[in-house]
Amino acid sequence: MVLVSMLMAIGTQGQNIRNHNFRASGVVKTNDMQANQVASSKEVVCDTLRFPLPGSITYYFLNSPDAGYVTGNNSYNDKVKAEFYDSLAVGSTITGFIADFAIAKSMSNSNVDITFGIWDNTGTDGTPGTLVAAATKSLTSIIADAVNEQITTVMLGEPFTPDNAFYIGVVLPQTPGDTVALWCREHVDGYTGTAWEQWENNSWHAFNDVNNWEINTSMILHPIVCKTVGINEVADPQASIVPNPSNGIVNVHTWKNSTEINMEIYSFNGARVYAKAYPGTITNFNIDLGFLPKGVYVVRLFDEKRQHSQKMILK
Repeated sequence: MVLVSMLMAIGTQGQNIRNHNFRASGVVKTNDMQANQVASSKEVVCDTLRFPLPGSITYYFLNSPDAGYVTGNNSYNDKVKAEFYDSLAVGSTITGFIADFAIAKSMSNSNVDITFGIWDNTGTDGTPGTLVAAATKSLTSIIADAVNEQITTVMLGEPFTPDNAFYIGVVLPQTPGDTVALWCREHVDGYTGTAWEQWENNSWHAFNDVNNWEINTSMILHPIVCKTVGINEVADPQASIVPNPSNGIVNVHTWKNSTEINMEIYSFNGARVYAKAYPGTITNFNIDLGFLPKGVYVVRLFDEKRQHSQKMILK
């Protein structure tokens, strides 16, 4: 079920003055999120930070004459909705994002791409600074996820490891009629909110700021974090896979074997996406991996005695 809360907005005041009276409709969204969406294996373990959110889940919308959503597009022309994260475990890397959209619609039929990104904390007083990594998802795909009550998953082309605290966010579509808004935790006094946004004037503000919404909340917008365990790149002097990075077609060189040599390819979240045995007498061949999505993979070549494994980037 869905808890729909209303944010009461009086008049069209300046962007730095936002009225923050709100009330809940009393309809509750069941927080049974697909917490185990991300695959894992003995080589790579992946999870999401702070997911699922505790508490009641809701979204807030503006009252007339203002329009739109606190956690999405609105008549204040907000640009980005973001979440603050203060740390990442040593040895971990961000491989993508999950987001849960309460609202996703388009009146323009433009099917724009929506950008999901990571910002560092180099802004004033630790606010969002530089966009350091990004990936996109089509609005059409996000709309389908929202209609089917599915979480949207977006994968980075290459994993990214922040040096310090960081923010992940959604760049809101700017085409008139294109609208998205995220589910969020219901406002509770005493909760430490982590939601941020970028205003039309490019300044960044926390949701709980006294000049902003004054809502203590967090949005369902989380990084997918992976950590490699128990797997090392093992180099065999007679084996190679080039070029790396590759657009899809790679040359594989292996050692000679009287029977066969096996190839296995794993996505960075641990799922095996390709497996095939090749005649051991053929030591040099090309393979087209263009059917795989862009990203980082682990390729293993092995027989009963030898093995070679390396990370490979498809771009």
